[in-house]
Amino acid sequence: MTKKYIEATIKRINDLKASQTLKLHNEHYLLKDYDMSIVKIERGFSAEINFKILSGYNSDAMHRIKLPQPIKLTNEEATYYIPENSIHLNQRFKDLFGDDDSTLDIVGSIDRLSTAESASNFDEKFLRFVVPVNKTKGKLREIRGWTYEADVPADHKNLIKVTINKIEYHFFEFTESGDTYLFIDSTSESTLSEFTNICYSILLAFGFLYGNLYLDEGYMLSSTKDQFTEINDISFSIYRESILSTYRIHTTNAYSVHDMTGKDERERDEKHAEVKKWISKIVEIEEPIFSAICELFYNHEPISRAIIITLQANLLPLEIKGSALSLALEAITSVFIKLYKEKIPPPVDKILFKEIKEGMVKVLKETLPDEEQYEDAHEIFKIRIDNLNGLTNMGKLQQSFAVVGYTLKEYEKDALKARNKFQHGELPVTDDSEDVITQQVYFMTIIMHRLIYTLILKHIGYKGYIINYPQLHSDLTNLDLGEDVFYEI
Repeated sequence: MTKKYIEATIKRINDLKASQTLKLHNEHYLLKDYDMSIVKIERGFSAEINFKILSGYNSDAMHRIKLPQPIKLTNEEATYYIPENSIHLNQRFKDLFGDDDSTLDIVGSIDRLSTAESASNFDEKFLRFVVPVNKTKGKLREIRGWTYEADVPADHKNLIKVTINKIEYHFFEFTESGDTYLFIDSTSESTLSEFTNICYSILLAFGFLYGNLYLDEGYMLSSTKDQFTEINDISFSIYRESILSTYRIHTTNAYSVHDMTGKDERERDEKHAEVKKWISKIVEIEEPIFSAICELFYNHEPISRAIIITLQANLLPLEIKGSALSLALEAITSVFIKLYKEKIPPPVDKILFKEIKEGMVKVLKETLPDEEQYEDAHEIFKIRIDNLNGLTNMGKLQQSFAVVGYTLKEYEKDALKARNKFQHGELPVTDDSEDVITQQVYFMTIIMHRLIYTLILKHIGYKGYIINYPQLHSDLTNLDLGEDVFYEI
């Protein structure tokens, strides 16, 4: 069984989070050698300097406060560095009247803080990324992985061995004293930039499956020991607001998507029987499947951006949800068309198209005068002729599903066609009543949402079930597809 050494990590995190006063070593002409108090707040750190007003002080001097690099903070226990553009300060006046010793508070926030003067200090070391998350039941329990031993008492000791481009990383959770964290460890020496991208891909893959992307803030730690028994440096960063939605696509709990209420015992028994038939069918995600999702996101940045858009779309109003999902679909499709280019023939054979193209160019030259005023027109027509043998956007979408082995249903084709209206600010509806608009637009968006997941999961070889939101929410769309609440991929 894998053993994880966590005590040294948690100690360094707690030391950094502790409220403390440090001396500011900086060449700012007014704030040099002042004491700065820092306190961990909900997001980032607060900073405060009690500045003594000098004779002849002009308040404009502190209107916009920018500390030059380097920004170093020290006390007897620690030394920290604040990277450029990571501290934001402004002045807050006290009562200046009748006080010979008037002061003002310089207050603000810190987005990044590190024990390393340079980010390069983290390179070629074993790296660990730690993300604080809200406390719930074990977050990784629905991915079939491992349990681990720890050097401290802990709850929810689930661990996933993630393989990305043949390199193994450990993704695990840790809960102690009410604090819950997600950990990602490198198992070999790495560079900071590469490992940061790996961590982002793993957390995004987890968010893709379970609806929540945890990235508010995190701690990066380095060690020369692969077990992290000793920590060299620690850095804190605010990243982006976490995306917390209710649209998980995978579950192993059939009861979570069924309404178990019934008007009598017979109806309740029927519902329990329906749930029980799914218990053996909806199982954990296999480690290789989760790894494949992580690797896809890591290797193809347009797809990772599309997934961010998809997760954000879960929280958007209906009026713009469809536009966001349309953008995500086309971004994924553009990558798949390149990945599967050998399996997607052009509309016309290349040799035949060459003859067609030559004929069209000849007609263009004969018809459009070769004059300066038509130079732009010649160029525009030539580009369009060159691209005539390419697929339309709709063709690319349909071919992307075909090459991964998925046959589109008619209502799914309608949803793909609707994306054109979404992208032009229109709504694909047949009635202008508020109820019908809501029902039809919501139906189209949850079909597009399911198609995004279908396309990616088919590509990476997943065989199993996902939550079928179009059927699950048929009471909201007023359209019963007659499908199960779990959809087979």
